[in-house]
Amino acid sequence: MRQQEMSERTIQKLVDSGITLFAKYGYSNTSVDQIVQEAGLSKGAFYAHFSTKEDFLMKVLQDEISFYFEDLRDLLTQENRDLVDEFIKFSVDMVVKAYEKGFSAVLLHSAMTCQYLPQVQQELTKQMEEWRTDLTRLFEAMKKEGFIGSPLNARTLATAGMALFNGYNMQHYIDDRVDIKEMINVFIELLQVQSPHRHATTRATDKQDDR
Repeated sequence: MRQQEMSERTIQKLVDSGITLFAKYGYSNTSVDQIVQEAGLSKGAFYAHFSTKEDFLMKVLQDEISFYFEDLRDLLTQENRDLVDEFIKFSVDMVVKAYEKGFSAVLLHSAMTCQYLPQVQQELTKQMEEWRTDLTRLFEAMKKEGFIGSPLNARTLATAGMALFNGYNMQHYIDDRVDIKEMINVFIELLQVQSPHRHATTRATDKQDDR
């Protein structure tokens, strides 16, 4: 195996372990020793790739946030796409996968600790703005095609969507009786999605429940 491939596999093992532990214990209560033990690696392997735990958290945030929004960016470049159905499908997948993998909890913990981690705060600010920009572009396209009836501008709708995502995840994290997929239905109402797609979200969430 080439050195680069070995390095990439090592980093991925560390990132996966970091997500698991940060989601469970939070950033402050997770040590480098715990991360490498969870990954089955040495401390030397960690410091060969990251100078500090803060640098490591930034890598986790960069990789995982980018991963979830690649599909959203791809949607904007597709031809003959159904923006409403594809947006709903993307949203359901993102909400479920982000929570199942533990990244939603990592994001919440990171937001709570970033006040004393300036670099992490800067990274989160950058990632949130990229997320907002991608959603804004999508909602502008949906407005142009007549799918959104809300008078709110696209950027405001994007910020509201992000707030719903984070808010529902926080509530579900505290009390799992709160259904995180309900957020999709609420957001579709906020967008005032026009027919014939009014019930598309119900079909999408039903399919997710059947898995």
